[in-house]
Amino acid sequence: MMTANKAGQVAQAGRGWGSFGARYLPWPTLTRRTWQTCHRAAAGIAMAAVFAQGAVTLFPAALPSGDAAREGAPASSSGARDMTGRETIVGGYLGVPDHARSDVKMVRPDGTDLLMKNIRWDAEPFRFPIYAGVRVTRWQGAFGGMIDFMHDKAIARVGKGAHGRKVTGERAIPDVIDVEGKLKGQPAAPQYKITDIIERLEFSHGHNMLLPTALLRLANLSPWFRPYVGVGAGVAIPHVEVFPAGEGEEGRTNEYQLAGPAMQGVFGIEIPLKNGPVFLEYKYTWASLQTNLTGGQTPSWCNCDFVSDFVRNGMRWWRGEAPIHGTLSTTIRTHQVVGGAGYRLRGG
Repeated sequence: MMTANKAGQVAQAGRGWGSFGARYLPWPTLTRRTWQTCHRAAAGIAMAAVFAQGAVTLFPAALPSGDAAREGAPASSSGARDMTGRETIVGGYLGVPDHARSDVKMVRPDGTDLLMKNIRWDAEPFRFPIYAGVRVTRWQGAFGGMIDFMHDKAIARVGKGAHGRKVTGERAIPDVIDVEGKLKGQPAAPQYKITDIIERLEFSHGHNMLLPTALLRLANLSPWFRPYVGVGAGVAIPHVEVFPAGEGEEGRTNEYQLAGPAMQGVFGIEIPLKNGPVFLEYKYTWASLQTNLTGGQTPSWCNCDFVSDFVRNGMRWWRGEAPIHGTLSTTIRTHQVVGGAGYRLRGG
């Protein structure tokens, strides 16, 4: 039988790169992860090229005509929009995220002051609630601004999927993690099975972010192939689901919180069709989550009652109440590839 120490060595050897502590990275793992990232990037570029070629070849009628262009930005002689006019676009997207590992700090009134190292996060982008985003974009020539709201998930490896869903294979085995600090007032052992400390650790009704973003259109690669870049900063609004081990319902936090700052950088390519563009985009997001362990529960069967959670937490803040069960903090960095479409509002 594998001992806990041996299991920890095996888990350590299989780790990829994360938000903290590059000292944990064995070179073969880093090489494999790097190649995986390169393969994903190459696949994204290939998808964009195929999609662009197909759109231009198979659907020429969808491309903006001179009349359509006059409703917003002017059209060039080839029929494509140039970058001198104004337009407002409402859009949405789906995507695939890849979270880096990160350290998690938990401080509690029972004497716990613990750093859980190199936590692995899963995203489950195609399981409800799915990875998705909505945005409103306003362009003025080559410059633009965007309000981007995205819903992601981040689920620690505790042997279950989001919301306690049964999983199989490697994901059904709780991770063995390195820790340092104190657990319930006593010096912590070097390693624990994660479920000996915390039964559930996830942001799965949303690792949500609201991100105002500045955009810049680059020179057209072709009349139908327009790259753009952007950078934005905003706030993280996660649904915090933290269940400490062995404490029952009263010790569980399961609510939306305004958790801290978030930022993103984007690089995308859009194809300007008659009623609005389609786009393929790479996003890198960073979010600092400073969450409170309040024991609060979202009062809704669907875990979508933002208002009640924010009112409850606002009242706690107003009264100066400390979180009854302590705090938990981490930083989540994510690579994402997204694809979506937008509708151009008439009148610019």
